Amino acid sequence: MKRRAATWRSGIAGMALVALGVAAGAQERGGAGMEPIEITNGKVVVGVMPSLGGRVVLLKATGGENLLDSDPRLWKPPFPQSTVGTAFRPWNGRIVWVGPQTGFWSQQDLRPDLKKAKAGWPPDPFNETGRFEVVERTPTLLRLKGATSPVTGLAFEHEYEITAEGTVRMKTTATNGRTTPVSWDLWPNTRVRPEGHPYVQLDPTQMLRMDGPPPGDPDLGAYPSDVRGGWLTLPPGRKPEGGRKKLWAKAYVRPARGLIAYFLGERLLLIRAPLVPKQKLHGEQAFIEIYRGTEKKETLLELEMHGPYETLAPGAAMSFEQTFELLDYDGPQTQDGHLAWLAGLLRD
Repeated sequence: MKRRAATWRSGIAGMALVALGVAAGAQERGGAGMEPIEITNGKVVVGVMPSLGGRVVLLKATGGENLLDSDPRLWKPPFPQSTVGTAFRPWNGRIVWVGPQTGFWSQQDLRPDLKKAKAGWPPDPFNETGRFEVVERTPTLLRLKGATSPVTGLAFEHEYEITAEGTVRMKTTATNGRTTPVSWDLWPNTRVRPEGHPYVQLDPTQMLRMDGPPPGDPDLGAYPSDVRGGWLTLPPGRKPEGGRKKLWAKAYVRPARGLIAYFLGERLLLIRAPLVPKQKLHGEQAFIEIYRGTEKKETLLELEMHGPYETLAPGAAMSFEQTFELLDYDGPQTQDGHLAWLAGLLRD
C-alpha cells in the first residue's frame, strides 16, 4: 500500500465541492473558537483541542517541552468548519482515525470518486476538524463527545485522564450512528517530535513488513531502519541525498508486547495498550505501525496502533484505550544507551 501524502501538504485543493457542515448544535457546543483545554496534576500536562477533532496537542512534564509534534500557531481560532471539502492541515498531535487506510472513503457517498479509488488520503475531514462537546471536566479528567461523521458513520467520545504521577489514560469509544452496520478499526495516531528516537520490541516469530518507495525512484528513497537487540528503530537525522527530494518508510510490526518507547532528550514516553491478536486485525494493518518521512525542510514521525476490526450494528460501540507514561531519562543519548535503559526498566 502506498503511503499517504505527507501531512504538511494541503488536502484537496482547487476542487469545487459542496460544503456539508456538521450539525449546528455540535458546532455551538464545541465552540468554533475554543482553544486548548489543559488538565494537569502538577506533574504532567495534557492539552486537548475540542474544536479540532478532540485531538491532543500538548503532552509534557510540568515545566518541560512538548513531546508531541504540533504547532501552537495552529491552536488559535478561527478554525475551519467541518465539511467534506475542508482541506487537511498539519494540526498533528494525537488523533484517532479509523482503518483500514484504503477504506477511509469506502462507507460514504459524499465523494464517490474517492470511494471508487479506494483513496487512502485525505482522512475524514469531519473527524479532523469536528467540534466536540465538553461533557465532563475536572483538574485531571476531560471527556468529550462528538457528532456522527457522515463519512464513517461513527460518533466518537474521547476520555483523557491523568491517573498517576506521570501517566495519562486516553480512551476512545466509537458508536455507530447509522441505521445500517459499519465496519472499522480504531487507529490512534500520535505524531511526536521527529528529533526523538522510537523503539518497538519485535516478536521473533512474526514477520516485520517495511513499506517504502519503489526501488529506483529518482525522487524518493527509503528511510533507513535498524534492528538491534530485538528492537526496531527508525533513527532521526537522515536527509535526502543524491538529488532525492524525500525519504520515507513505514514499519508494520507484530510486536512482542503492546509498547512503543520514545526517547526525546531527558524524557522517555511509554505508550502501552493490550496486544490485539493478528486474527482480530484488518489484514492491511498491524497492531503497531511506525512512519517516518523527511524532506529537505520537513520531517514527520508517527507512532500508531490499531484496535480490532469490528462490524458494529446500529447503536453498537467499540473502544480502544492507551496509556502514556512520562519518565525521566538520564542515560547516554545513544541507541545503546536507550536499549540498556529499556532492558533494565522492563526487567524490573
